[in-house]
Amino acid sequence: MNTNDERDHRSARPLARERSTLFDLHAEAYDRFRPSYPDAVIDELLGPRPAGLDVLDVGCGTGIAARQMAQRGAKVLGVDLAPRMAEVARRHGIDVEIAAFEGWEAAGRTFDRVTSAQAWHWLNLPLATTKAASVLRPGGKLCLIWNAGSQPDDLADALEEVYAKIVPRGGHRLFRGYAADRSSDLQTGLGAEIEAVSAVPDFGAPTEKWFPWTRVYQRDEWLGQLVSRSDHSALEPAVRDRLFESIGTAIDGHGGSFVMHFETVLITATRLGSR
Repeated sequence: MNTNDERDHRSARPLARERSTLFDLHAEAYDRFRPSYPDAVIDELLGPRPAGLDVLDVGCGTGIAARQMAQRGAKVLGVDLAPRMAEVARRHGIDVEIAAFEGWEAAGRTFDRVTSAQAWHWLNLPLATTKAASVLRPGGKLCLIWNAGSQPDDLADALEEVYAKIVPRGGHRLFRGYAADRSSDLQTGLGAEIEAVSAVPDFGAPTEKWFPWTRVYQRDEWLGQLVSRSDHSALEPAVRDRLFESIGTAIDGHGGSFVMHFETVLITATRLGSR
């Protein structure tokens, strides 16, 4: 590991380093099965004139959100700690620099948008939020995106029984849905992330907007998505295999597919100052 790599790994939170390794092991599954983001979210964060905007996508992963922005004409640079994930993003045409954002060198570059889809919570929030303000041009925006979703309640009940029977108690938290367990959990709390933005004087007051949507998952699609999730891939292999088999059986009992009810949140804050 070279000096820059050592600095980047020291800058990242320990859990972020650990989970980035797990994400990296399943980069192809991540790219294939992870949900994208509603067009309305991408349009909202880029605004009416997306062509030519300079966007820094933090924790870009395999470039799922970055590709959606690039398709609208934005010039997107990704930053990610996981090299395999970055390589997949590059195959999709996204330029990526390997680094923890907290230790990443901007080298004088500034941007119209700093975005992060499904990744900002892994970062050192005070440090990352302050750094985002430092690389944004006045009037630029920090735009943070998360998906949350749940299965229909009857399937959620069946999955609750599966997880309770197979997963040992006292371990790390697993979501049976996607950052949610039931429909009442969809709008998950992001208080720490919002407080971190509010604490940076260079940002105006953050706004929060939710976008509901749905997606049909076939049994194997859902299991493929679970492979890409760090909470599930961190399980002991024997436990994970039993769990996935039983999840598949539960979905088969539901007809082999289900409608996932998602809500995507967009948190936005504008960089203050004169252009």
